Amino acid sequence: MQNVFFRNAPLIFVVLGTIYGLTLYINIPRGGAEAIFIATIIMLGCLFYSGKVIQQLYEKVYTDSLTGLKSRAGFEPMKEKRKGHTGTISSLLMVDVDDFKAINDEYGHPAGDMALKSIAAILRKTVRDKDSVFRWGGDEFVVILPDASPEVVNIVAERVRAAVETYGLYALTVSIGIAKIINENVGAALVEADKAMYEAKELKNSVVTYKEDPNRPIMNPQKCLPTEHNADVIWVQ
Repeated sequence: MQNVFFRNAPLIFVVLGTIYGLTLYINIPRGGAEAIFIATIIMLGCLFYSGKVIQQLYEKVYTDSLTGLKSRAGFEPMKEKRKGHTGTISSLLMVDVDDFKAINDEYGHPAGDMALKSIAAILRKTVRDKDSVFRWGGDEFVVILPDASPEVVNIVAERVRAAVETYGLYALTVSIGIAKIINENVGAALVEADKAMYEAKELKNSVVTYKEDPNRPIMNPQKCLPTEHNADVIWVQ
């Protein structure tokens, strides 16, 4: 509810101001109607400007200034929004740029910024429309995939990995950890995806899924994917 107000503050302020102005117009004697009309117009302009300022502050807080993605601060409202989706199958990706420090050291920080912008653009293009992408901090990104089977999640993650690898800028690659969101416990999924991501980083340019069930056999979903998907995709506990 709070997010709706901040996003639509200019419209909400104008509507409230219009209602207030009409109320005054109806109840004031006719002699003062013109003055009330002018005052209402001025008030609406001030309210609209105030609403725009509030909206811009909201967007500044919840939007990453470099990549244009939702920021880490914007992740909390998403967690609240997901509390009512207990019947859906959702997963989370933790995406980390391989050897990002080396890019900064060799080409400079402007090159590092360009690399992060490129990764953000690739993520926007390769995930589904219903998925939410966040810049988690530094060279890490988080993607929430609602209503997605494990097969779909694997394919989306591999699509991201392959798109970054073939992009060619600074020989960029990413390592991706996957975790299932159970009972809408996004915090636990973040921890599990982070563990899987660090496992993937040992291999580099890989996708690793957190293995929830300790009795589950280790397998390689790569064999189940179409032949053009060639990431190292493994299950780990």
